[in-house]
Amino acid sequence: MSASVLSILLLSFTSFAAAFAPLPVALGTSPPAATWKRTTMLQSTVGGPSEELLALYNRQVTNEFSAAQVYLSASIWFNSRDWEGMASYMLAESAEERGHGLAFVEFANKRNIEIILQSLEAPSSDWESPEDVWQAILELEQFNTQNILRLAEAANKCSDFAMLAFLNPFHMEQVDAEDTISTILAKVKDENRTPGLLRQLDHELGEEAGAA
Repeated sequence: MSASVLSILLLSFTSFAAAFAPLPVALGTSPPAATWKRTTMLQSTVGGPSEELLALYNRQVTNEFSAAQVYLSASIWFNSRDWEGMASYMLAESAEERGHGLAFVEFANKRNIEIILQSLEAPSSDWESPEDVWQAILELEQFNTQNILRLAEAANKCSDFAMLAFLNPFHMEQVDAEDTISTILAKVKDENRTPGLLRQLDHELGEEAGAA
């Protein structure tokens, strides 16, 4: 290789390196805000989920399986009182909540997130009326909504976009769940003013569970 060609190559490499070199920062001063922000976001992404996110995620796995137990208990309660449609509805919802828990476990396995299963408390079973049961179910769904929102907030803080994408469908499911349970509860409360409505509702819920 001739000296002139070698000189041209060295000059080109030097220009290329200079174009992509970081801007000099004076001694004792901070780097530009934009550079600091990009660096911080990169470190957050590379670092993976935060400790807060991991703790909330593990707790949500427990919450999903606990919800499945509550729905199962409600199914048993209705079945023992000959509300077969509501019993079938609650049983289907119990299976769905368990499926949610398994989905959380599957996602964690794909991300190498450690899951530590916690013991589940015995669900309530001492309800006095169908209205009491549906009120408890509504409060259960509202509790679950808040927990998923806290989980999403923690994921957003550490820029875990994969986690946020995973949680998106659950947000809409909670909106639908609260709306559905609120409507059912309102109909149950109307039983005193419209005799027979509860039996009709029981029939409708049984058909819905059978079609699912």
